[in-house]
Amino acid sequence: MPAKPSGEIKTSIIRNTQKNGDIYVLERQSIYDTDKKYNKVLSTKLLSKIPKGSETPVATRPKKAHSSKNLKIQGKMAASRDHVGMMEIIGHVGAISGIDDGVYNNTDIGTAQKIISIARYLLATNGQSLPGILTWQFNHPLPYDEGISEDIYHDLFVRIGRDESLQQNFFASRCAGIEERAVLAYDSTTISTYSENQIEARYGFNKTGDGLKTIKLLTLYSIETSQPVAFTKQPGNLPDVITIENALKQLSVLGLGDAEIVTDNGYYSEHNLAALFLAHFDFVTLVKTSLKWVKAEIDGYGGDFGSVSSACPFDAGTHGITLTLMRDFEKVRKYAGRKNGIQKGNIETFRRRVYLHIYFNPLRRAEEDANFDNDLIELRGVIEGGVNIEDLPKNIQNKATKYLYVKVRGGKVHVSFNEAACREKKERHGYFALVSNCEKEPFECLRKYRKRETIESYFESMKQHADGARPRVWDTDTLRGRMFVQFISLCYYEYLSNEIRNIKASLGIKNGDPGHDVESNLKLERKLKNWLNNTPIYLILQWFDTVEGVKVSSKLLSKRWTTEITSRDKMFLDKMGVELPY
Repeated sequence: MPAKPSGEIKTSIIRNTQKNGDIYVLERQSIYDTDKKYNKVLSTKLLSKIPKGSETPVATRPKKAHSSKNLKIQGKMAASRDHVGMMEIIGHVGAISGIDDGVYNNTDIGTAQKIISIARYLLATNGQSLPGILTWQFNHPLPYDEGISEDIYHDLFVRIGRDESLQQNFFASRCAGIEERAVLAYDSTTISTYSENQIEARYGFNKTGDGLKTIKLLTLYSIETSQPVAFTKQPGNLPDVITIENALKQLSVLGLGDAEIVTDNGYYSEHNLAALFLAHFDFVTLVKTSLKWVKAEIDGYGGDFGSVSSACPFDAGTHGITLTLMRDFEKVRKYAGRKNGIQKGNIETFRRRVYLHIYFNPLRRAEEDANFDNDLIELRGVIEGGVNIEDLPKNIQNKATKYLYVKVRGGKVHVSFNEAACREKKERHGYFALVSNCEKEPFECLRKYRKRETIESYFESMKQHADGARPRVWDTDTLRGRMFVQFISLCYYEYLSNEIRNIKASLGIKNGDPGHDVESNLKLERKLKNWLNNTPIYLILQWFDTVEGVKVSSKLLSKRWTTEITSRDKMFLDKMGVELPY
């Protein structure tokens, strides 16, 4: 029978070998956590250092006090200055969004403070590389005020990269914040890397086209709340179409078993639709008009796409109709059936109703026709210029074979167009189609699909504003930990972006309140709206980074103050609900 925990704080001396060979002698205090069933570290104090190759401990220099500490010096004034404006905005976002609570509730306070501090640094600096935090933190207050070094954030990434419980529980907290039925965009992007140590980095489809190995980042994004809720990573050579089943399992675990999934045509397959049906998920997905069954419905439709009744209410240039179809799908039997003698692994067929939404836009047709003609004219010039078709990329070879006639006469290459094939291709220009098992109305389906495009902006933000374009870590666990911290930073970014969008939507508009509707106030709101419309998130934060807080203390008194701000800036802070500390 195991011994009962004493509940006492235990002090132990440990030795920690550093990368340079030095050994740090540390005094660590810990206590057994009866709820979590492990020893929780309360404090760690550096006692001495044993240099590499020596056995004799030497004293270490005392730790410098943080610049933001309000120190009192005998007979003199002690003063400090911090950049508080921008950091108060970011801290406010972390508090009201529930992001900070989601981190604090799922790990120890020291780890949580480090994660949040690095995430805030990435947001505040527009994704500057992490070594920059070494000096930046001296005049920007962060939750972890002991100081973050390269060793600290490297060890942090390794630890949280291996802590799957922390990550999945944080994702669950993000999902719990979705009050209505979840409508989630599911998509991927590729991250290029020069590293040879990342075993998941492989050659495959590279969305940036730089020819490097890639790692695939797959993300679930709430299109109604404009918030990312979960992510995972996979080897870069895996196609999108085979990833959907794991996403469905993750959603079920996170408590979103009734979510509606919205994807582009990279995830369409009969197998995936069957998986969505069997898992009882609703879905909207883009399908290629070249698919036989979709092509047949487009060619067989005898109605008029030019009628006013078929026009989209929010995009009159697009017309749409809905066809209700019954389709057969296949599933692989997972278990044997004793009563009916069905064997495990047998293919079974089931029938389900789907809604095929077909859309047509004449402007899109004209644009696609022009692009198609230009591509073929350019390709003809390349071939007539002496380039062999066999030397072209495979997809270009297929296009040349299908739409061009190439003949050699007297040593000269003559290229003409296969007009019949070109006309057949152009017949479906301007059309696109969506398939759903729940959306019966074509334009509500289109609205949800178009909101899916916010995930593309999210991926752009990840690469531009969170230092996510090129991973600079050694192994997969470290990369996973780094990506998790970047994910926290992007949650900040997306929430702040949405808050600013909501503020802009209300500015300069009368609301019936006499105090609000005076012309001087509306004029100031229009001025603020114009500034917000023309200033990106990063520069808005940098604008308020000039607001400094000063603390001065002596034996007799202490005073503190902040930089003065304009009425426009004060209005923005008030709309955000941010109060400066002093």
